[in-house]
Amino acid sequence: MDAFKLSNYGNVQYYGPIQIGTPNQQLTVIFDTGSPYLWVPSDNCSIFKCHYSKRFQTSESSTYKNQSKPGQVEYASGGCKGFWGSDYVQLLGDNNTRVQTNILFTYQDSGFEAVQSDGLLGLSNDKDIANIFDLAYKQGQIKSNLFAMELKSKNDQSLFYYDDIPNEIMNNVEWIRVLRNDYWTVKVLNIQLNENFMSTGKLKEALIDSGTSLLYLPENVVISIYQELILNNCRLLDGNVFCPCLIPRNQVDKYPKIKFYLEGIYLELDINDYMLLDFQYQGLCYIGIEIESQMNLMILGDIVMRKYVIVFDKQSNIIGFKGVQKLNNIKTTSIFWIEIIGFGGIIISCILLQMKLIKL
Repeated sequence: MDAFKLSNYGNVQYYGPIQIGTPNQQLTVIFDTGSPYLWVPSDNCSIFKCHYSKRFQTSESSTYKNQSKPGQVEYASGGCKGFWGSDYVQLLGDNNTRVQTNILFTYQDSGFEAVQSDGLLGLSNDKDIANIFDLAYKQGQIKSNLFAMELKSKNDQSLFYYDDIPNEIMNNVEWIRVLRNDYWTVKVLNIQLNENFMSTGKLKEALIDSGTSLLYLPENVVISIYQELILNNCRLLDGNVFCPCLIPRNQVDKYPKIKFYLEGIYLELDINDYMLLDFQYQGLCYIGIEIESQMNLMILGDIVMRKYVIVFDKQSNIIGFKGVQKLNNIKTTSIFWIEIIGFGGIIISCILLQMKLIKL
């Protein structure tokens, strides 16, 4: 088994060590399935221009190459600027993953004041940008470019698997297709909130993103969730919803249960999954669900990835979920009816049929 431990900051950041350069310099990165680039702060970062972090000392690496090409990376919450270069990168202590790759060596960043890692290693599905596992696999240094993430709450150990992923995981995953050749996006057939199916409007895809802490869903779905939460002793404070931190086990079903129907499987979350205990306000805990307004697709972040072990297969363009529920043929057909027809009396009939099937 090839795996290493991930550090966990408040259930919102998962990061681990890599080594760069010759001789190796150790830095930490977020392993981000939502972006393709590797960037680290360079020795040109001043304390005023970059977040508090370790810097890569370019002058101390004999294999560092400066490409003299400016670059920048933008995220929803911030961005960074630097110069592209290249050097050797590997996972901590594993020479089989040592490859030469392009790196953005930054001299400025913004919006990363709370980020605990030094940089970020992109692991998106972008077929035009090879990550370190792609490169090591192509060079025959590892047997596979698959990787998997098992994110846990902070009291348990989170793990990142690669190359030789345990059979206990691989033999128990349900595979579904990935829609794009850049992002790890999956088809969302429908969303169910308790017994009610919700329209997703134009948002028909969801990005599986380890670099995002929360769930970003269609506006009408989020509003409905907020409304139900507020009816159950939760409060709307400064535009966010906060709920009692300790929900007795026999009270969990009083709060919204969310189901995401994908192709052949569904994901299910309850309040203990989407409430973040480490972020409290006035004695209440933050609900990690927000309205998606930037990417024109839903984002299923660490909240989902803590519930299911997820395997990423870039070569086959599929993604595997361990611990999910499979859909039988009748339910799947019913959901397709809802999606295709979309309105009127027929959709009501289909929803009623689906509700009856679920109760069986």
